[in-house]
Amino acid sequence: MKCFVILGALLATAASVASSQVALSGATKSKPKTMPAIPNLSFGQAQPIKGGLSLGAARWEARSITTFIGGRSVTSSVLHLRGLDGIEKAQGLPDGVRRLLEMHVRTLRPGDPDHYIINTKLAEDWARTHAVPANIKPSDNGGDSHSGCDVISTHCASEAYQHAADQASQQWQKLWEQAVADWKHAAGQLSNEWSVVEECFADHTLPPLSVPVKFAIDPSMSVSLETSGSKDLGGGGSASGTVTGTIGLGFPMQSDFQTTLEVFYIPCLPFAVRPRSIAGNGVLTVGEQLKAGVTATGKFDKVFTIPPTGGPQIPIEVIPIMIGDVPVAELDVSAYIEGNIEVGGQGKAEGHFELDNPHKAQFEFACSGAGCQGTPRSIPDPTTTSEGAQMSGQVFVKPAIFTALQLDFDVDALSARVGPQPYLLGTAAGCAAVAASQTLGGAASSSENHVLTADLDWGVDLRAEALIARKVVGPKYQHSVTGDKHLWFRDLAPGGSTALVVTVGGPAQIAAAKAATYKVRMPSCYPYTNAVQYHVTWSGNATPATTPACRWQAGQGICTGDPTKDLALGLTWSAPGSYSVTVVAVGDEHRRVFAPAPKPTQVNVAVGPAGSTP
Repeated sequence: MKCFVILGALLATAASVASSQVALSGATKSKPKTMPAIPNLSFGQAQPIKGGLSLGAARWEARSITTFIGGRSVTSSVLHLRGLDGIEKAQGLPDGVRRLLEMHVRTLRPGDPDHYIINTKLAEDWARTHAVPANIKPSDNGGDSHSGCDVISTHCASEAYQHAADQASQQWQKLWEQAVADWKHAAGQLSNEWSVVEECFADHTLPPLSVPVKFAIDPSMSVSLETSGSKDLGGGGSASGTVTGTIGLGFPMQSDFQTTLEVFYIPCLPFAVRPRSIAGNGVLTVGEQLKAGVTATGKFDKVFTIPPTGGPQIPIEVIPIMIGDVPVAELDVSAYIEGNIEVGGQGKAEGHFELDNPHKAQFEFACSGAGCQGTPRSIPDPTTTSEGAQMSGQVFVKPAIFTALQLDFDVDALSARVGPQPYLLGTAAGCAAVAASQTLGGAASSSENHVLTADLDWGVDLRAEALIARKVVGPKYQHSVTGDKHLWFRDLAPGGSTALVVTVGGPAQIAAAKAATYKVRMPSCYPYTNAVQYHVTWSGNATPATTPACRWQAGQGICTGDPTKDLALGLTWSAPGSYSVTVVAVGDEHRRVFAPAPKPTQVNVAVGPAGSTP
């Protein structure tokens, strides 16, 4: 009894009038009715989780909770009761406690948490001083044998709805109304016998408990790409030729959250709590790291599930939850990682590239049996780095991975899973030397062009979901924070990719006052299809022709065109002389910025007198 002394105040009033089973008398009736004090929750010292999390598949189970108070270890035993069938089948539950819980669980509606956490010692002590007359028990309303349930409870009702929706709804409504009436009748009778107000039998919410959740972890994993020959890779994947290599993934993760717990509590049944909600406000920093090393010949495309082996949950710590100095529940803290990574390409690829995508998300969330709500507060663009790559053809690596903070109230009574869900598309493109031609002044010239570039796009959603008994409940919250965004581009070819150098065709000689037309396009190895932005400059005070694709200023302009098609630019010089036209690709409509800047293409133009023949 020593460890329960703080809770003694909750039982003192009832104990003074219910130490024996005395029939209701005039003296008892005249005694003023009281309301026990509502206790406060507190939390104990966080401890590492050893051996993973017990998932608790049974409808009832006994567990022990340990914490340290004043340097000494304090342990209490609890029973987890899930729904009516868990209450009925649990061992070690005093008869009066069982009957009251069987009555109470019938008053819950579908979606209400029906997971009771019972402090075993407190329930036994309470039962010795609180007699529950034999007539206080659930009404015998027949049974429902569906899924092995004796009667419809919250657990059984949801299954019955799926079995026969209309009939189950009507049947459940009648049983629920009877159960509510039974509970009110019992509350009225017991409130007189125990000299407490009927409100003592109503669900109350204990004052919210704020718990800091801070940790830093650095998990990683590797995916093998080994395959050869023409074959089906499974999961919609295929390969022809040979692919070897690995994809390395790292998920450094830091959490700095203030978590808020709320639990239901019935003052006249002080041995039981039920989870109500888990909420939080803080910052989650995730640094997705991607390393790709590939040697491939042919074509390949495969989606890999992450993580490739083992469960998606990484246990971190457990925080005891207490009433007074008695442990009554736990808050289990873990990281949750799930998703997939698609790897594909064609041609010949030999080399590697590396991407780092750290991002800090500040948000708040609230989860209950009805689902989750969330609000993103700030998610800035991440930074990226790249290392060398040599490749011919194209290789892409596309991870879409949800890395979340998971908070479990007593393993699976109520769970909240929340975090940013970023998605990346990392592409490395290469093209071997290809001859390209351009025409200046009627003469054709040929030159090779090649390319080696790396490109990264990203986006991030905020996702939150609530779970009861490891099953998602209520609508999942998912909100697009950024939309699709281009993040980073780099020209990786030593000396620069010549396929980023614009080809320009047109006359090298022209008469003054006569329009000269120059055709601009990207070389054959240019790897992207988005409209390209060209910066055009000229000397000699020429007048540009009106072109919808161009915005002209004095001596220069920005033009946008399909990289695979000619963009015609018209210029007219008013006076003879030696002039030039210079064109350079600066970026595209995908928001790539070509850096370092490609070499400009310059065409020298000899302008003769008006009316002369070039």
